[in-house]
Amino acid sequence: MKKNEKRLFSLLILTLLIAAVFIFKNKFNQLFLSSNKRIFTDLKKEQIKEIEISTNEKTFKTYKKENRWVVKSKNEEFNADEEKVNQVIDAFINLEKGEIVSTNKKNFASLGINKQKIVLTAAGKKYTVYIGNSFSLEKNYLKIDNQDEVFIASNFNTLLTLDDFRDLNIYLVSDEKNIQSIEITLFNNKLMLTKKSSDWEINNQKAKKDRVDYFINDLKTLKANDIFPKDTALPTILPELSIKIKENNQEKRAYFIKKDENNYYLQLSDRPTIYQISTAYVSSLKKEEKDFLP
Repeated sequence: MKKNEKRLFSLLILTLLIAAVFIFKNKFNQLFLSSNKRIFTDLKKEQIKEIEISTNEKTFKTYKKENRWVVKSKNEEFNADEEKVNQVIDAFINLEKGEIVSTNKKNFASLGINKQKIVLTAAGKKYTVYIGNSFSLEKNYLKIDNQDEVFIASNFNTLLTLDDFRDLNIYLVSDEKNIQSIEITLFNNKLMLTKKSSDWEINNQKAKKDRVDYFINDLKTLKANDIFPKDTALPTILPELSIKIKENNQEKRAYFIKKDENNYYLQLSDRPTIYQISTAYVSSLKKEEKDFLP
């Protein structure tokens, strides 16, 4: 009886070991094959120095300078939007070759393989991906450099729309939790929002927290539609709207000066760059006392 029990136990252990080996082998093969599919296996993110995007209409690029990404526009260098930069870099690093649909150069035109391409420069080497027509909502026909294979792959369908690498974020607010007060001057009317513990007050009246939170979020997410050189001449008129934010005992002022019916100039106290803001966004910031009270 004991011998049978030992045999059954040994058989069970052996079965478990075989199953474990089989599962491990399958997982290993899946991981190995998945990593093997990556096209640019030698591409290192930290070595990338330049990104150039070419569409059928134009070519634009961003490059690394002193550990930051910049864009040259109107004879001046502007900070690049690193979220967009990382989107391109991640697409290259994670690019896997999908189904091959053609190896015939005569089919390039019908698949949209022509001028549209993205080129990354890293460690003196160029990595080129030609972007063809859409295969689906998330996939395109792609071709690598001078190779003849056209294949299907993901994550490149929106990259050609990144036609402006300039960082258009305003960064009026770093951390909303650290804001102590906000002063809003609309024409000649001034109001002061003051934080008391976790509540907000206006002239000793309790403000509706959700309305203040929405306003702060509008400040935090404010984005320009254009940037001008620091020597841009502004209209000699008073700002329609000015906002002073006190955060971590540091004050920052924003002045909105009307440019035309569609846009305002934005001048900031902490940097020389002049931004252009859509009138619709500025209108949402034109608040009065009644907008924050119950």
